[in-house]
Amino acid sequence: MIAYVKGTLEELEQDAALIDVGGLGYRVYTPISEELIRHGIGSEVRLYTYLNVREDAMVLYGFLEKSTLSLFEQLISVTGVGPRSALMILSTLSPQQVISAVISDDKKTLSSVSGIGAKTASRIILDLKDKVGKIGITSEDSGFTLPQAAVQAGPYQEAVEALVSLGFSQSEASRAVSRVTASSGDLSLEDIIRASLKILY
Repeated sequence: MIAYVKGTLEELEQDAALIDVGGLGYRVYTPISEELIRHGIGSEVRLYTYLNVREDAMVLYGFLEKSTLSLFEQLISVTGVGPRSALMILSTLSPQQVISAVISDDKKTLSSVSGIGAKTASRIILDLKDKVGKIGITSEDSGFTLPQAAVQAGPYQEAVEALVSLGFSQSEASRAVSRVTASSGDLSLEDIIRASLKILY
């Protein structure tokens, strides 16, 4: 069992981070969150991991917080929710949003995640309602808090700066963010960055 991976963040993909640990590169599937992006390429990160062993592959899933890993493990304990589906849930919704949806019987929020239907959402709520309180994430927690300077700069500029810090040129980042914000409505900073990464990769 690999408890965590600690090393240099070499690259971010759509749904994974490449981490160099003593010259060995690990691909760890993880939500591409604001916090992970802010670490920046070349910085040291620690991801708490879950190793999924299949007949044809061994796949690592990782999270910056132990509590998020615990929530991931709770999600995959639900019949019909595999590691990829659980990762999609935690890439689309914050841990706080997931817990809030479970506690409040909010099937609509859970089923808004790609690949999660109403039946699966109901099963998640039924199976986890008595368990999520033990994870250590409160539904009232608002999650990440942007620095005041970032708020003043606006999500567009902050998204461009985040992408530049990942190694993209200013023009590449600006074009990608412009495409995302032009084709979508009011998006959070994290949503803009995630959608821009899909374009750039």
